[in-house]
Amino acid sequence: MTKIVFITLLYFAQQVIAEELLRSDTAWDGSSIVYPAGEPEITSAILRLDEGVTTQYHCHPVPALGYILKGNIEVERIDGQKIMFREGESAIEVMKTLHRGRAVGGPVEVIVFYAGAKNTPNTVYADDKAAKDYCN
Repeated sequence: MTKIVFITLLYFAQQVIAEELLRSDTAWDGSSIVYPAGEPEITSAILRLDEGVTTQYHCHPVPALGYILKGNIEVERIDGQKIMFREGESAIEVMKTLHRGRAVGGPVEVIVFYAGAKNTPNTVYADDKAAKDYCN
């Protein structure tokens, strides 16, 4: 009987803690966040880059939030503005602005969440025909 009471006390002593990681109304470069028109669609993906790998220039027509699970990633806009994000940090990606990421000092893993709309791409590469419609 004593064991049952002890286990019950441990069960009720547990807490749920929600730690806010990021709250912002702008992207990392200070630019605006704009939700796309249309039927909402939320997507998540994991991005993995080996050390030294640089992504192609691309843009996001929809709001995108990244959480760096592992490593460090340098993000560079096409105009040369750069920022470094480290493991455990969150970042709101720039919208409709061409940029690229590079794994620095080891491999990188980033979970990305897109607040998009059906039939609107989450990512458009600079050399895609759609870039003229979605990227500045």
